[in-house]
Amino acid sequence: MGRKFLVLFLILMVLIGLSSVYVVGGLQAYSRYQQSRLATQEHCGGQAPVRICVQTPVAIFSAFYRSYVDTHTPLFTIWYSSSTPLTLFLSASIPGLSQSVTQTVNANAPMQSFRLTPPLVNDEVLRTLTVDESTSLHVQVVDTRSHPYYLVDSPLLLRSRLVMQWGATNRLKIAAWVTPYDPAITQLIHRAATYLRTEPLPTPTAMIGYNEGKATPRAVKDQVDAMYDALRLDYRMHYVQEGVPYAGLDDNSGTVQNIKLPFEVLQERSGMCVELTVLLASAVESIGLHAEIVIVPGHAFLGVALTSDNRQFEYWDAVHVNDNVASDSANLYTDDFYETNLRQHTIVDTILIGEARVQGINPMVL
Repeated sequence: MGRKFLVLFLILMVLIGLSSVYVVGGLQAYSRYQQSRLATQEHCGGQAPVRICVQTPVAIFSAFYRSYVDTHTPLFTIWYSSSTPLTLFLSASIPGLSQSVTQTVNANAPMQSFRLTPPLVNDEVLRTLTVDESTSLHVQVVDTRSHPYYLVDSPLLLRSRLVMQWGATNRLKIAAWVTPYDPAITQLIHRAATYLRTEPLPTPTAMIGYNEGKATPRAVKDQVDAMYDALRLDYRMHYVQEGVPYAGLDDNSGTVQNIKLPFEVLQERSGMCVELTVLLASAVESIGLHAEIVIVPGHAFLGVALTSDNRQFEYWDAVHVNDNVASDSANLYTDDFYETNLRQHTIVDTILIGEARVQGINPMVL
């Protein structure tokens, strides 16, 4: 009797455990459903005979905005109809961020749609967007006689351009922080060139990149070493410890992290691992070298192709600037660190900046 009671008790515990899993899973699914519903909003109206509905996200990541424009990824949708056929001009803009886009449409009874992402108002607008801002999508609809049928500002939250949303979907978007054309990077390269003279001969006399394939792997390493030493000696760069909350190609958590642009890191002379890595990647790309960002659990460091065909990479970890480790030693340490993670299968992801550029992920600021 006691044995039967024990068996029944164990079965009951298993059933309770399974039901708990289903309840928790159901709550999580419902939560995701609610979040997806809140991800977009719709504002409808219009003066007869015109009907307009504007669909917008609740919030957008401004750091990704240039890539949305460059890849022709629509963020907003305007639906329109008219019980009497009319030619309408649909105009939309985000005040202070974008230019105004106008589309001429022939409206009739069936609902039709126009999808858009207005281009940035200028190349510098994102530099000052360092906090979240409440703004709107301004939409105006008029006919050929300028008669207004719809004029509405749909609320919109602009996330700071510092905010990176990690996850498999956005992995390449970290390349937006790699800004090779920034004047601050040009100044860094100018300073780095002076350290080429300290490298053992033979060494290039200038930052030549791959020099149309003529630069040796040693010459490429010398150039990256010079960049690293410029950060260490001229800028007295300080490494600030903070992890990278990205778990790889199965990560869909959407975890966010504030990441400064390279010019800010140079101004403040400090940065966490991912900030120092995108800074070095910016310098590397500015002279035509191929860079990659290597992610291991909680950490990021730089990889550079020694040849233009991307067949051989060497690695530099800016964490060593705190210990005043010379560039060649930092390179050796990081090569060993990479090999260790490779053997242990703990490389979370390798993000090629060149691949991101092909996918339309261009520098956030020019």
